[in-house]
Amino acid sequence: MTSPPEPPAVLRMREVRDRALLDLDDGPVTPSNRAEPKTVAHLLNVLLASMVVASLQYEQHALLVRGPSHRPVAEFLHGCADRDRDGARLLAIRIAQLGFTAGHDPRHLPELSRVTFQSFQDGDLTGILTQDLVGARILVQSLQEAVRWVGADDPSTRRLLERLLEDKEAQADELSAGLRNPGREHP
Repeated sequence: MTSPPEPPAVLRMREVRDRALLDLDDGPVTPSNRAEPKTVAHLLNVLLASMVVASLQYEQHALLVRGPSHRPVAEFLHGCADRDRDGARLLAIRIAQLGFTAGHDPRHLPELSRVTFQSFQDGDLTGILTQDLVGARILVQSLQEAVRWVGADDPSTRRLLERLLEDKEAQADELSAGLRNPGREHP
């Protein structure tokens, strides 16, 4: 009877424990994480700034959409603002796990954000939905590139980015549908 094959070194008890004991101050970032934490934190801060600006824009736009017939649109935009704030919070948590500070300083948000804040006159529903779709598409593109860049070097960050990407794609899809068919219940 042959004995089972030896597990790879990466899974042997002693090696795993020895590596886990290295640099305990690094928290969840272990030596098997091949990404450069400072560079990943900077990337996440750019995405955080973009999501904060997008959430503020959604919130502003939701308040500009008036009238009972547009209430579902306003509610949808408020929901988008909430989801982007939640996404920004998750990015901030990951930045802290990497050992860095999340950049919430309002003075630096515009320079880091890839989304440009734009307001509209009351009732310009087409302009509002178009601008929000552009912002969502910018975030979709940015998140896609970030996922590709992180790759297998930081699986936890990649999974977070993929979750955020899925949400932004759903938002963009609904905004796009709203522009194609403005008479729908919501965008």
